[in-house]
Amino acid sequence: MRDLLLRTGLALLVSLSSLGWAQWSSAADIPVPTQASWADAKTTVKLANGVTLAYVEMGNSDGPPTLLLHGYTDNSRSWSLLAPYLANRRLLAIDLRGHGKSDAPQCCYGFADFANDAALFLDAMGIAKADVIGHSLGSMTAQLLAAQHPEKVDHLVLISSTTGFGGGPGSWLWDHIAPLQPPIDPNSQFMTDWYANPNPVDEDFIARERSESAAVPIHVWKGVLWATVIDDLTLVAPLVKAPVLVLWGEKDSLLDLSHQEKLEKAYPHAEFQIFRDAGHNMFWEFPQKAAKVIKPFLDAPSEGEQ
Repeated sequence: MRDLLLRTGLALLVSLSSLGWAQWSSAADIPVPTQASWADAKTTVKLANGVTLAYVEMGNSDGPPTLLLHGYTDNSRSWSLLAPYLANRRLLAIDLRGHGKSDAPQCCYGFADFANDAALFLDAMGIAKADVIGHSLGSMTAQLLAAQHPEKVDHLVLISSTTGFGGGPGSWLWDHIAPLQPPIDPNSQFMTDWYANPNPVDEDFIARERSESAAVPIHVWKGVLWATVIDDLTLVAPLVKAPVLVLWGEKDSLLDLSHQEKLEKAYPHAEFQIFRDAGHNMFWEFPQKAAKVIKPFLDAPSEGEQ
């Protein structure tokens, strides 16, 4: 009888291991790095296309995987203020190509390039499907990722977004970025304006963001700039199958009300939330308030799960 019980117990352990029990038992809460330790908390993964991306993983390693895509010349640090309020999830904040500690190849920096990297990143991490949150440039990347790979995106959150920047000569983006030459002074008037917010934001965070942004190679600044001129996602929006949440600050001078009207036409079933008196970086200004909107949206079952 004793031998039978031992054999039965051993068989149960083997069975649990084959079902992923060992992985489950190692689940851990990964703290959000401090501003001082953020850059050192990054790790890297080489994608199937040869590009190496840096990323920071935070939260519950056994929670719902959530991909975080930052804005133009930001990096994964962009999510450091919001992440503590979403810590029940497995948060994966990447540095887009050319940004932060990721590779900065000479080419290319269109939305399709960023979206392809994001899809390959999920593959490299062994994640079949994730919730995706994107800010500004990251929101364009997120839309294209969801359009090209609907099977990979469960819920889609677009922060300070549009379907097309509509830039070019005469626009604020073009007229300020096209003339840039290295080195970029992080304390210049341009960089101060680049990171201006109508409400107070943690000064240590902003200073580090500004410094890291100024260090982005000039070919990346200008490569993304060209994408804002020629890339428009209006026609591919119907390919997005995931539920969509749009967050917008009414004082967003870069992507104003006209851009939100584009989104309403492109995603007629989306949920829209306006943050009064907030700007383009409203989730930096009001991270807890943003999380209170994002969390129930992500936690709700998508159509395929109902």
